[in-house]
Amino acid sequence: MKINMKLNFLSYLAFFLCIFQFTAACSQAANHFELVTERQKVSIIYDKDGVALDSIAAHLLAKDIERVSGYLPQVTTAINSVSGNAIVIGSQASDLIQSFSEATTPKQEAWESYTLKLVKPKSSPIKNALVIAGADARGTAYGVFDISEKIGVSPWYWWADVVPEKQEELTLEVSSFQSKSPQVKYRGIFLNDEDWGLQPWAEHTFEPETGDIGPKTYAKIFELLLRLKANAIWPAMHPSTKAFFHYPGNLKIAENYEIVLGSSHAEPMLRNNVDEWDHDTMGDFNYFSNKEKVLKYWEDRVEEAQNANGIYTVGMRGVHDSGMAGAKSTEDAANILNQIIQDQRKLLQKHVGNPEEIPQVFTVYKEVLDVYEYGLELPEDITLMWTDDNYGYIRRLSNAEERKRSGGSGVYYHASYWGRPHDYLWLSTTHPALIREEMLKAYDTGADKIWILNVGDLKPAEYNMQFFMDLAFDPESFRKPDSYKQHMTDFYEGIFGSDLGAEISSLRETYYDLAWLRKPEFMGWSQTEPTRPTHLTAFSLEEENPQRRAAYQHLEQEVATLSNTIEDAQQDAWFQLVAYPILGASAMNQKYLYRDLASFNTKQNPELTQNYQDSIALKQQQIQELTKKYNTQIAGGKWNRMMHSAPRGLPVYKVPDAVLADEEAVQKYPKPVISRKLANFSNAENFEEGFPQELTGLGYSKTALQLAPATHNAYSATAFTENPVLHFDMELEQTIAEATLTLTAVPNHPITGEQKLRLGVQWDDLPVEILNFETHGRSETWKINVLRNQARASLNLKELNAGKHQLKLFVIDPGVLPDYFTITQANQKIPYTFSNQ
Repeated sequence: MKINMKLNFLSYLAFFLCIFQFTAACSQAANHFELVTERQKVSIIYDKDGVALDSIAAHLLAKDIERVSGYLPQVTTAINSVSGNAIVIGSQASDLIQSFSEATTPKQEAWESYTLKLVKPKSSPIKNALVIAGADARGTAYGVFDISEKIGVSPWYWWADVVPEKQEELTLEVSSFQSKSPQVKYRGIFLNDEDWGLQPWAEHTFEPETGDIGPKTYAKIFELLLRLKANAIWPAMHPSTKAFFHYPGNLKIAENYEIVLGSSHAEPMLRNNVDEWDHDTMGDFNYFSNKEKVLKYWEDRVEEAQNANGIYTVGMRGVHDSGMAGAKSTEDAANILNQIIQDQRKLLQKHVGNPEEIPQVFTVYKEVLDVYEYGLELPEDITLMWTDDNYGYIRRLSNAEERKRSGGSGVYYHASYWGRPHDYLWLSTTHPALIREEMLKAYDTGADKIWILNVGDLKPAEYNMQFFMDLAFDPESFRKPDSYKQHMTDFYEGIFGSDLGAEISSLRETYYDLAWLRKPEFMGWSQTEPTRPTHLTAFSLEEENPQRRAAYQHLEQEVATLSNTIEDAQQDAWFQLVAYPILGASAMNQKYLYRDLASFNTKQNPELTQNYQDSIALKQQQIQELTKKYNTQIAGGKWNRMMHSAPRGLPVYKVPDAVLADEEAVQKYPKPVISRKLANFSNAENFEEGFPQELTGLGYSKTALQLAPATHNAYSATAFTENPVLHFDMELEQTIAEATLTLTAVPNHPITGEQKLRLGVQWDDLPVEILNFETHGRSETWKINVLRNQARASLNLKELNAGKHQLKLFVIDPGVLPDYFTITQANQKIPYTFSNQ
């Protein structure tokens, strides 16, 4: 046997191990499949009798191979025209796939799964066939795009201009592989509040022939969804956009890409009320007074969409995001909703089929939650669609009885929002740690039927969208609280390389951490609906203001340094995914932090005030210049009109008045006597295994605690002998005449309707008192909580003597996520930020 003497020692050793041991690993390692080499130029075969998506995926894969290698493979349905190496694409049960391998019949539980297999056909001009066989159409597409990712093509190659690394020769190591089915059945996005980005960009830049978000735009969106292993869309529906069904090509594109079509909480039966309900000709959108016309309106759509792959929203709200017209009470609304849902299901029965087999969701959004909890006769097969409070905190999830429903449940979640107390439409800053915690909680309580993420204009929510879809596909891989860190690193390494991925991920993590304390859009301390002017911030001038400015200035420096190391080909992706959001957030924050300083120095140092005013103007100018670059310079103007630096023109986006004569900036907060994160407990008793669990990244301490499994029942609120309890030992150096204990927590909501957000608090040997973090509706407390991402509850401890003391916290409701506590003098404000002391 002749051995190539150029083999290094390790290769030589591996060679002989393969010869003498015949291990499975060795046989797999030998499965090299050449796509583009001097000897081979791969061809792509897809099933001529297959669905349209087979052809679409095959041609997209060919383009992906060209992006990497420069070679565009032949794409054909004619097997006889192909020799050498081939990629074969089709349904697992198709004649094409069966001719290459003895594929097993797909099983029902193999939803959206695929197999990869390398086959050496006998008596064929095809030397090697890489067979991609899907259990269904989307499964096939997922397998195809898996190959695209393996050769270095990011799902974001088009939507974020991520350029794959060029390779003259392209070879894959292929092992037989069976994918698993996604854990959440329907996973998708809601395009919403598109007035300032996606719609004007489509109208003027990308799809001027339609002048709107039309088939060309949706084709790109649907391709992205499939590359992210997602499958569902709630189309754009604001007044600036025509209804999805207005352009016949939209539905055809959805069918071709096998995307499941749904509609938002305010759009029953696949209707877009904002565009399609004509009050002048149809009258009021009121089932009490105008039932026949409303029912006809819905029936026309059901008949039109009877062959669509759809999920029907049932129930009724107002024309847009408002309560039901005509209902004078919650009882009225509940009674009429029972009738409405019956009538809607009759329409499905008439035009589509058995309603028990047609996907339907009842979205429990805003006031609908009150109606649902009042009492609805909701058929068991309808999926309960739970929602967050628009700020990332899920309002309610299924209790033990609701988990038995055959229709199961799902979640509608926001990464972008227009409304009270304040919009956040500009930058995407929802912390991945929060998304992980809330959506795993949902998954653990049975919400695995459908997850929809409100992504606004889609850009700049790229990373949050990627994270959400990966989490939906495989929630179990995110069990570790810090799993988002590795996910983020992998994401940026995949785009910018292993040398930079961890460093970029660290920048982005800091970006999310800073936004946890206050989103850039909330830095004006203003509110909307009604819109009110901006105010001075609550960051103290002596400590918190300079610390926050320094943190953002450090981010700016890191971005500047890293920008010089990013390859020219990836500069556009770098600007979209990293530089613009970080630099924009920094400028917005500094604009208002400088305003605090300018206002404070007005009288004692007018010259310094002028300097700060100049800094305010400079930061405003930076935002405008960054946005101009986004729209007109990167990617050759591809994204012109996509980025708007002042959506809805709210006051926070304007140059603020430098002097607010009737307001005083916080110069310095009194130092708490004790400030301690709850993760630093002295002892823990009676907890379930694995609890309490530190939730990395959550809370002001970044270590908020989960105290019990999401499915656990509430513990006793009267006898605390069996409750899990945390002990905190401490020593006071001096007596406090009158003390206040303040507990802080993540501002979430009770897990089920039967629970609250209670903790039992015991100081030394005093009786246990109960603190409850629960808020109701859109109360003022709730508004304050979501704007600062923190809930607070306080207890008067009266006089505390110097010496040793102990605080005990008894778990009552499993949903509470406590963060840290402070001991202060009575009536003393605690700092905005947290410092462990």
